[in-house]
Amino acid sequence: MYKVMIVDDEPLVRLAMHQIISWKDIHMEIVAEAGDGAEALAVLQQRNDIDILLVDIQMPKMSGIELLEAIQTMDAMKKPVPIVLSAYSEYSYVREAFLLGAVDYIVKVNMDEEHILPVLLKVERQLNRQGTNGLSNDIQAIHQRQEIQEDLDKVIEELLSPDIQSKDRDYSRLVCEVGKWLGEINQVAVAVSISGSKEMISKKVIKQTIKAEMDSASMKHIVYGVDANTCLILFTMPQLRSETALRELIHSTLSLIQTRLQQYMNVRVSMGISDSMDGKKHWFRLINQARSLVSLCFFEGYDKFFYPENEIKSMMETSEDLRVTLKAGGKEIVRLLELENEPRWELEFERYTRLLKDKVRYDADEARLLLSDFLWELGTMLHSQQVQWGGGVDPSHPFEQLKSFHTLEDTLAWIKQICLDIYRYIHELSKKENAPYRIVEKAKEFIDQHYCEELSLGIVSKWVGVSENYLSKLFLKQVGASFIHYVTSLRIEESKRLLKKGYKIVEISEKVGYMNAEHFSRMFKKVTGVSPKAYKENLGLVGASKIDLG
Repeated sequence: MYKVMIVDDEPLVRLAMHQIISWKDIHMEIVAEAGDGAEALAVLQQRNDIDILLVDIQMPKMSGIELLEAIQTMDAMKKPVPIVLSAYSEYSYVREAFLLGAVDYIVKVNMDEEHILPVLLKVERQLNRQGTNGLSNDIQAIHQRQEIQEDLDKVIEELLSPDIQSKDRDYSRLVCEVGKWLGEINQVAVAVSISGSKEMISKKVIKQTIKAEMDSASMKHIVYGVDANTCLILFTMPQLRSETALRELIHSTLSLIQTRLQQYMNVRVSMGISDSMDGKKHWFRLINQARSLVSLCFFEGYDKFFYPENEIKSMMETSEDLRVTLKAGGKEIVRLLELENEPRWELEFERYTRLLKDKVRYDADEARLLLSDFLWELGTMLHSQQVQWGGGVDPSHPFEQLKSFHTLEDTLAWIKQICLDIYRYIHELSKKENAPYRIVEKAKEFIDQHYCEELSLGIVSKWVGVSENYLSKLFLKQVGASFIHYVTSLRIEESKRLLKKGYKIVEISEKVGYMNAEHFSRMFKKVTGVSPKAYKENLGLVGASKIDLG
């Protein structure tokens, strides 16, 4: 076995590396870890058997580059083969690491088996050529394992098609494929929902963590990543016939998976566990049951397991009367928001949320749809106030953000905060900062800073959070000039100053926001009555006050 040492100041990365790769399959084992370069150097000096060094570039005390430099200066020390762990922004350091002996690098956002395995196999080939280890490289077996997983992913993807059961021949083929891999005794499906997954950890890491624990429990299994936040586990336990023993093993294994995911990735996990069945054609029902059960976490919260006994047997579709009642409740909240009486709209909001929680249970899609209707009502009211989403009131894309919340509690808290922001915006702040006078002043401040750049009424109106039409009317009323006239005046005044300093006309036109010198000259003459050339020639003869129309 080649011996591997991981050097990274992030414990999460070190823990994840244990799970990403099946190290024994590639004749390697992790034998040491360190949290910084200084600690790693001390370990390397104590033991002389490290073959491969996975080292982060940016670390406290001693960086990865400094560690590699120190290793090069120590003749008595065995020189492990370095592989650099880097972020996208560190390519200059990676180049320096290559000069110090690094054979390759792994970008942290791509920390999964697909990207790491080829790098490790490359290092193994290099070590084999050096004669450090006589073990043969079982690359063919590894590729075969990857191909099997890809085939299984395609099978599960097809099995998830909504109408697959209506296609008898296709469904039979798919469940037979699953049966060949898992068998037909004690079939169980588990849907895993993950909240708070970090971007640097891909769904492949999550899958690998689950696989490791399923292997430890000696369960035949398939793990399929639906998306970054959802996984499916299909498994069988033919060795068990007792329902009690079956439930105990399932619970203990899933609890361990939940703990590992929380430890390695700092995520919250809920799982829906289906019934156990024998036979060939039950997988579609088991998968749907598991997915339905795990959706309960939207209402019940995370860190829970949902078994078939948690399933609501009398689930009913939301009635049209209830939809009408909730829609009317949303409109009433919006009406009260426009009145200067905060307790009234908050009381109505509490009534609305109680009704939603009590009556729209266990249907997350329906709850989100009803809340989307409420957001539309809020958006309509904002439009009437000449306010845009993302202008005076966050968020910029509320309907997209609505989909990102994993629990009803979090969703309602977010919507209530939006209502609070809207109330403050149209009542408290409008008296101070957002009165018509303040809107125009804010627009002028922005224009004064950016008039020499590409500028439009649309850009400025978005900045101050009102519509173009509303800003145009306010501007003309309070400034006494149109937006275009105001910007043009600023540009011409600046061009006069630059002409006095001796700048060329072509240079000035670009500096004051006109890409075309001829257009600049026309605008200058329109405002001042003379061309830029004439103005420059007459600077010593004609007083600026005679030319300046501003």
